[in-house]
Amino acid sequence: MDAQGNVQTGVAATWWASGDFSVRPGCVVEPLIDGRAALYAMAVAFLSARQYILLAGWDFSADLPMIRGDDLRIGDENRAEHDRFVRVLREQGLDDEAIALWDADQLRVVDVLGFAARRGVKVGVLLWDSLHVLSHLTNDPTKQRDLLAQAGVDCLLDDSSRRLRHITQSLHQKCCVVDGRLAFVGGIDLTVQEGGDYDRWDIHQHPYASPERASHIAAATHPWHDVHTRLQGPVVADVLRNIVQRWAAVAERHDAPRWPLELPLNGPAPLARGTPAQIARTIPPQTYPWAPDGIATIKDIYLRALGRAERYVYLENQYLWPEAFLGLDALHWGPPSPDMQELLEAMAQAVGRGVHLALLLPDHPNTGRRFTDGGIEWLRQRAAQARAASRLHVYTLGSAMAGEAMSGSVLYRPVYTHAKVAIVDDVWWTAGSANLNSRGMHSDAEINVAALDPPAARELRLRLWHEHLRREGAPLPDVDDPLGGLALLDRAATENERRVVGHALLAGHLLPYLTEVEGRRRGIPVHGEHGWLDNLPGSAGPLKPEHAGRYL
Repeated sequence: MDAQGNVQTGVAATWWASGDFSVRPGCVVEPLIDGRAALYAMAVAFLSARQYILLAGWDFSADLPMIRGDDLRIGDENRAEHDRFVRVLREQGLDDEAIALWDADQLRVVDVLGFAARRGVKVGVLLWDSLHVLSHLTNDPTKQRDLLAQAGVDCLLDDSSRRLRHITQSLHQKCCVVDGRLAFVGGIDLTVQEGGDYDRWDIHQHPYASPERASHIAAATHPWHDVHTRLQGPVVADVLRNIVQRWAAVAERHDAPRWPLELPLNGPAPLARGTPAQIARTIPPQTYPWAPDGIATIKDIYLRALGRAERYVYLENQYLWPEAFLGLDALHWGPPSPDMQELLEAMAQAVGRGVHLALLLPDHPNTGRRFTDGGIEWLRQRAAQARAASRLHVYTLGSAMAGEAMSGSVLYRPVYTHAKVAIVDDVWWTAGSANLNSRGMHSDAEINVAALDPPAARELRLRLWHEHLRREGAPLPDVDDPLGGLALLDRAATENERRVVGHALLAGHLLPYLTEVEGRRRGIPVHGEHGWLDNLPGSAGPLKPEHAGRYL
C-alpha cells in the first residue's frame, strides 16, 4: 500500500490507472443489471437520505417513474403480502413517511427528490446543458431545471461543453452520492427521451412490449439493457469529489448554490468485506480549469486490462467506433481516432496471443452503426487467424413476440444494448458511462468504476450470460467455464439466427451481430443504420427519423 493506505504495489498494480484517483481498499461494488434494479436501488437510497443527494447526469426526465410493476405491490389487497413488503422497505431504511409516499405510488423522480428536499435534505442535480434544439433525444434541460426547482431541488446546468469547438461533445457522466455513504455509477440516466422512447426502465426478460415501459408520452418503447453500480466504502469519496469539482467550475460562472462545495470529501472507512476499486474518468481537455489537459484514465484501465488478459475479454458497449463521429453516419467521414486505434490494437493483440474476445453491441444504435461495422471489420482483418479459430465473437440482443393469431407471424425488435461493461478472466471488471469510441475515451465527460474482485467478476459474467441465454421455463445454462460458455453463446446466437430466418420465436435474446457485409453474404437484409431486426418484414420498424443523429 502507498502512504495513503491505497493498494498500489505488486502484480495487482498493473491493473490500475495512474494520474487521477488512487485505488481504494475495502470497497463494495455491486452491479445493478437493467433499469428495474438500478432505479429501485436509487429510489430507496434517495428516500432514506438524511443529509444530501448530489447527482450528475447527461439527460433528465423529472416525470420518469422510478418504481413500477411488481415493485408497487405494497398496495396489494392481501394484508400479509402488504405487511411483508412494508417490512422489506423498513429493512432497507425507509421510515413511515417514505413508505406512505411509496404506498401512494408517487415515485416519479421529481416526487422522490422533492420528498427528500421537503424533509431538509439538500438535493443538487448537475445536468448537461445540451443544445436541445439539435436533438429529440435529450429533454429540454431548462424545463427540467424549472420542474426540479418547483420541488425544492437545486439544479445547475453545466454549459462547459459549449466553450469548445467540438459542438457534439457531451457531458455524459451518470453518477450520484447519498450522504457520503453510498454512490451510484453506471450507464443509466434518470430519463426517458422527449419523444417517449429510450425509457431506461426494463426487466431482465426484455419483453417485446410491456405496459410498464409505456408512458403518457408513448406506447411501449424499445427494450433496454443496461448496467449500473452501487458503491460503498472509500471509493464513494472519489465520486463525490468528481461531482463537486465539476459543480465548482460551473458555479464560478453562474449564480449557483454553493453548498456542494462545503461537503466533506473524506470517504467512509474501508469495509472488512470489501475489495480494491478505483474511479476512472474521461475529462476532455479545455473543459474544466482543474484539468486543462484532460484526464483519460478510463482508456488507461481498458488498455491495462486488455494487456493482462489471458483467457477471455467480454465487452458490452453501445459503440465500437474507429473514427471520430462528426454528425454523419458514414464511415471514413470522420478522422481516425488515435485513442480508439490504441484500444482496437490492444484487442487485436489479445486475440492474437490466444485470448477470446467477445463483444455485445446494439443491432440498432441511435447513430453510428456503420462506424461500429468498421470497427468489427478492422478487428476481423487484423486478427484473421483468431477469427478462423473462433476466438472473436460478436453478438447483439433481440426480442420477439407472436403477431396476430390468424397470420402466425412473429414480430422482432432489437434490445438496445446501452451497458458499458468489461470483464477480464473472471478477475477484473468495470462498468460506467464510457462508450468505446473517441468520445468515451477522449472528448466527453465520463466516469467508470473498476474492481479487482474475482468472485464478483465471475458472478457478473454468469448473471449477464444467463440473462441473454435464458429460455422461459428452462434451467439455467451451464456457462461456469468461460470458454465453454462462449461456445454455448455462439451456438445460441446461431440457433436464433435460424429462428429469425424461419419466422420463429427466439430462444433467449442472443443473436449474431451482422455487419452489412455479412448480411449480403448470408442473404439477410442489413440496413446500414437500422441493423437487421428492425429491417425485417413485420418488424417493429425503424426508429423515427428524429431519433437519429444524437448521442445517448
